[in-house]
Amino acid sequence: MTMTNGVGAYLGSIVSGFVIDRFYSLPGGSKDWHGIWLAFAGYALVIAILFLIFFKHKHDRNAIKNIQH
Repeated sequence: MTMTNGVGAYLGSIVSGFVIDRFYSLPGGSKDWHGIWLAFAGYALVIAILFLIFFKHKHDRNAIKNIQH
């Protein structure tokens, strides 16, 4: 997995597994799947908002005119 998806995906799977085991395991070994999905959906929402705030792409209309194939 590390070779194809990178170190970030590997570390993300390790950390998310720890978070699920630590905070979303119920007595008897079952998981709180509703809470798991809400937590990671909230995380994705925060990342999307941060992306919108911090990603600044400067469009250069003249760059399209100079493209040659």
